[in-house]
Amino acid sequence: MSRFGKSNGGGRRSAPRAAAPLIAVVTTLKGSQSAVLVDVSDAGARLHGRDLPRKGEELFLTTEDVVAFGSIVWSDGDTRGMRFEDPLRPGEYQLLRQKVTQAAGLPPHIKAAFEDWTIGVAR
Repeated sequence: MSRFGKSNGGGRRSAPRAAAPLIAVVTTLKGSQSAVLVDVSDAGARLHGRDLPRKGEELFLTTEDVVAFGSIVWSDGDTRGMRFEDPLRPGEYQLLRQKVTQAAGLPPHIKAAFEDWTIGVAR
C-alpha cells in the first residue's frame, strides 16, 4: 500500500515557500467578498479589490483570525481606506503587520497577477 508523504519522516520541504499577498474577507449587509490587505495600522487598513464597499459603508474585515469592525473612510479606484471602530489589540496588529510586510516582498509581476485575479480581471 502506498503512503502519503515520506517514509523516513522529516516532513521538510526541499524548497522554501514564498510569501503570498494577505487575503481578507470583507463582509457587509450585502454579502462577503475577498480583498487584498495592502497595509494595516492599529487604527485602520488599506484594502484593494473589485467592487469594495463605498465611503461611509460599515463592514467587518476578517483575516488571519483577526476580525475588525469599521467603515470605509476613503476610496481611490479599487483601493479603500478603512478605519476600525476600536483599535486592534497589540498582538493582532503585530501579526497582521508581519504578514503584510512578508507579502510586500513579492516580486512586482506576482503582485500584479494576484491583484488582477483578486479584482476579477484574470478569472
